[in-house]
Amino acid sequence: MSDDGWSGDVGVWRDTNLEEIRARLASGFDPGRRLFWLRSTPLHQAAQEGATQVIELLLAAGAEVDPADRYGATPLWEAVRHGQEDAVRTLLDAGADPWRPCIAGRSPGVQALFTELADMFADLPGAPRIGHRLRDLQETVDEMMFSYEDYAEGFCLAFVGGVSEEEVVRRLGSSPGLCPPVAAGALRETELTRGGEVLRVACPPGGGVVLAQPEGSLPVRDGVARMVTTGGGVLAGAFPDCGSSVDIWRDGFNVGRPSVYDQLSDDSPLELWMCHFGDCGAHPSTSAERILALMTLLTGVYVTEEWLWSAPMRLVPVASAT
Repeated sequence: MSDDGWSGDVGVWRDTNLEEIRARLASGFDPGRRLFWLRSTPLHQAAQEGATQVIELLLAAGAEVDPADRYGATPLWEAVRHGQEDAVRTLLDAGADPWRPCIAGRSPGVQALFTELADMFADLPGAPRIGHRLRDLQETVDEMMFSYEDYAEGFCLAFVGGVSEEEVVRRLGSSPGLCPPVAAGALRETELTRGGEVLRVACPPGGGVVLAQPEGSLPVRDGVARMVTTGGGVLAGAFPDCGSSVDIWRDGFNVGRPSVYDQLSDDSPLELWMCHFGDCGAHPSTSAERILALMTLLTGVYVTEEWLWSAPMRLVPVASAT
């Protein structure tokens, strides 16, 4: 294996490579060596993998327990982020600082207090008190997130806030009178007979607007999102069942495309933190649950699978959108 492969690449620093790692360290490999583009270390990678034996080897060879990568993340942060309980315990036992600010002023310990790892940090010296309002808010978001537990549809969905159903139809270049609601049982047949690309448009019981396309359709295109939000409004769209990111549009502009698996940063909106974006295993929610929860938080739109299948919807042509 080349030196580049031993500088911290994902998949190398696992307990299954223990003997090779031990030999490499014995030959003089620097346990604190950095990846030049992330400035992470082998300890960061071992923490992500939950490789407790590798962590112990690296620390015994002189690796620093709390190095920060270019984002400010420490190995303990990565262990928390990936839900690696044994790695968290090993790093804490080795003296890793649970309250050191890493990302957006958050420490690994604070991040863990909102996950299933909370019990490992709640009684540590220096543990902060999480205010009742923040805790209640997070619990509310979690409950809403888990209410999407059974979502398994292949629809491409976009939630639209701040715009009425009729206005959405007009912004798409059509007229509400020409696009009357179609009963759920006739939607697919009507789509096929109309030809061309159409969007299903409807207002769920709680308000806002839903744009839906059945499985096999293209994602809601940029042109559609731009038309729907130009003049005011916010749109959040995704393939919740098979995708990992959410396209966010405000006032005619794309303002973000966060992925469930991306590391968060100082600029990440609070909604991403609340929906556990960036937690790769520390929280029991699925990717679809996090995506739908974020879409709801950003737009105020909430749907159920039953509503998606049973509600009458307008079929609006979008052939002119680019």
